[in-house]
This record gives sequence, C-alpha cells and structure tokens, in this order.
Amino acid sequence: MKRLLLLISLAHLVLSFPSSCSSAATTPNQLLQVVRDINGDIVKSNARYFLMSSVRGVDGFGGVRRGPTINGAGNANFVCPFQVVQSPRDLDRGMPVIFKPKAGKQVEITESTDVNIEFYLDNPTAKCNNTVWEVEGFPGHYYPMFLSTNGKAGNPSELATWFQIKKADSSSYKLVFCPFGGSLLCNDIGIQVVDEQRRLAASADHPFNFVFIKDPYIGINSII
Repeated sequence: MKRLLLLISLAHLVLSFPSSCSSAATTPNQLLQVVRDINGDIVKSNARYFLMSSVRGVDGFGGVRRGPTINGAGNANFVCPFQVVQSPRDLDRGMPVIFKPKAGKQVEITESTDVNIEFYLDNPTAKCNNTVWEVEGFPGHYYPMFLSTNGKAGNPSELATWFQIKKADSSSYKLVFCPFGGSLLCNDIGIQVVDEQRRLAASADHPFNFVFIKDPYIGINSII
C-alpha cells in the first residue's frame, strides 16, 4: 500500500509540472552538439560568458545580471542582490557567468546536458557571495517560478539548480529547466516583468533567446 501511494504521488507531481519541451529523452547513441559562442568558438567550463539577448538594439534590452537593477528598484535597498534579471540597458552586457557541468571533468559545454550556472564576482564578500542560479519554489504549484542566486553548486540532489542549454534557432540558444534530467518535463526560461524588473523565470510565456559572448577579461579581473 505504501508503495502504491508513493507511485500515485510521483505521478501527480509529473502530471502537475507543465512541460514546454519534447519528452523524448536523449539516448547514448545521439551525438551531443557542442554549444558555441557568438564567434563560433566552443563554450567551455573554464571560461566566462555574458548572456546577451539575441535581439539587437533597444527592444532587445541588455545582458543577464544579478538584480534588482537600479531602474524600477528605487524603493528597495538591496545590499546583496539575489534576483536573476535582464538589464534594461541594451548596451549593458550584464555579469559574466560560469558553467559547471554535472560531469565534473567535462570542459566543453554540450546541448541538453545538466549544468550549474554561477555569476562570476571578482571580489565576493562573505555577505554577498550568493551567485549560483536556482529556481525558487521548486517543487511547487505556483508559476512562473523565478530564478534567484541562492543555490549551491555541485550537488546532484539539488534539482532546482540544474539547467540545460538548447538551440533556440539557427543563431541563438535558450535555457531550459529539466529537474528530472534528460528532456523530460522541461520548462523554458523566459522573461517575466515584475515591478519594472525583467526577471528570468521558468514557465514564462516565451523563452529568452540569447547568444554567448566570451568575457574578454578572462585571466584578469572582469569589469562588472
């Protein structure tokens, strides 16, 4: 009886989690495609990258960074920003990120494989070293679920901290949240505007399509 109740509970969780991706899992025989930056170079775990909107100009806004951003946050005094937001300024590249694959020795980042995403800070303080992305409120029944920087990297059991990179079109990528691995029950990461903040969220209406721009300051302090 206990086993039956457990199976029913798992089935309820699976059915209640909205899916926006194909349920076909990647088989070992399928060749995983490497992820490439805007210059055509392979994205690697030992480098830093800006995530910039694939839409150029004012309508595309800027890159991804910790927030809230100054615009629209006049009534808030955030000592340690914890939101993952898109900059409202189209010339702002945002903050560079580092990708940490679940397979620890993996250097080249490939599509549809699990990675932690972490903002790079030159001088993180004891109070403000929250940099690892996670989906807030997972598992839960409230959507959209916003992304924050309160996660912990490197723990396979921390389901809310693992993301996948998938091809959005011929020239851009998108992030998806696949808490159960593979391509099962994935949700696109998109933009949800709240209090004038362009927050990244799972189960948003439209995916956030972006390109990778390698941080040119790799090897020295980055300008953030």
